[in-house]
Amino acid sequence: NPHYSPEVSVKVTLINFAITPEGLQDQMLGIVVQLERPEMEEKKSALVKESAENNATLKSIEDTILRLLSESEGDILESEELIDTLAKSKVQSAEIDKKMEEAKIVEKEIDDARQSYTSVAFRAS
Repeated sequence: NPHYSPEVSVKVTLINFAITPEGLQDQMLGIVVQLERPEMEEKKSALVKESAENNATLKSIEDTILRLLSESEGDILESEELIDTLAKSKVQSAEIDKKMEEAKIVEKEIDDARQSYTSVAFRAS
């Protein structure tokens, strides 16, 4: 990126033309929806954040189980900690799967509603 003096930087907007038209349209769609229906865009952002947290939780559960399996000595069926962790992880995994299914449905509804703003985003991009 070129470096300009503060006086010039205030008067101009630098545009990175390395972006694809589809990416620019998606960014414009996000901006338009944010202005027109901020609650919808906030809900979509929350879904993305929740999805990332759920994936991190699943990864943490998997790592814990693998650590316990690698540290266990002898019969793994005698390890109370491992059995308890497996039982808890089964419940947590089922809850996360249910949340992710619900999130997919809500995200589809939001994306369908966002589609009404596609023409505006296309013209803006």
